[in-house]
Amino acid sequence: MSDLHRVRPRGGSGREDRPTSAAGRPELTSSPSRRPCPACGSRQAAGFGRRRSPDPADIATVRCAGCSLVFVDPVPPEATLPDSYGADYYQPWQGREERARARLWKRRLATIERRSPRGALLDVGCGDGLFLKVARDAGWSIEGVEFSPEGARRASQRLGRPVAVGDLARERLLMGPFDVMTLWHVLEHLVEPAAMLDAARLRLRPGGLLVIAVPNLDNLPLQLAYRLARRRPMPLYEKGAREPHLSHFNPSTLAAFLARRGFGNVEIGPDRCALVPAKRAIDACAAVLSVLSRRLLTDAMLAFARRPR
Repeated sequence: MSDLHRVRPRGGSGREDRPTSAAGRPELTSSPSRRPCPACGSRQAAGFGRRRSPDPADIATVRCAGCSLVFVDPVPPEATLPDSYGADYYQPWQGREERARARLWKRRLATIERRSPRGALLDVGCGDGLFLKVARDAGWSIEGVEFSPEGARRASQRLGRPVAVGDLARERLLMGPFDVMTLWHVLEHLVEPAAMLDAARLRLRPGGLLVIAVPNLDNLPLQLAYRLARRRPMPLYEKGAREPHLSHFNPSTLAAFLARRGFGNVEIGPDRCALVPAKRAIDACAAVLSVLSRRLLTDAMLAFARRPR
């Protein structure tokens, strides 16, 4: 695809490597974090997007001093509850959004098929199983795993076959090998995303393809639109959010993270996944600005990486 490009991982010292907040606030001095950076393990971090250091009692958004990843510290308790993904969460997927989601999955599958022949595919965090159905109908041999029992139930019902419930990073499930593994907006929700990448590398064939979609921290057009509409900065974490994002990647930090976990041939580009018309319009503008500025500014991004042969 012309809008995907290879990304060379950089260190954490250059200006380009650092995520930018639309707030444009000054940097804070780094200090010990309450949990290690989920990407590199560093214990040094500074408050991100705020004028003062976080209160020790707060759940804060911080940036790692080692690799520049922005993450939530400490992990909020609601982040690990499978009940967050109940029937009311999935209902819109199988109602008013289903046709739009099916078109999205077909576009995403087409990007995979430009990089890999059809074979064995594992979808991690498969939700209600619609992507797996699209892939199976196209000729792929499919497997899925879901953290949420409700999601796995719905996927099993859609596919007419069992879907595993569990955590690949902690359990010996679906060991493969697989030609392709997909994580569609999963990595940002994980307490330990490095363990998931290690689990993926273990299950991929040599030369196998890992596909990851995550939100883009450099989504400046959407941040600006949010500020104009809500008259406040777009939050990276809000207390009580049903599915909080624990890690916030930009293209450089994602590429460096993949390289650190042993993946190569990294390509990163836009993931045009918005379903709401207003967000689609903002993302279309962001895509144009990305080309003009040579910096990825869309709301989400899509990464392809290979397990070395």
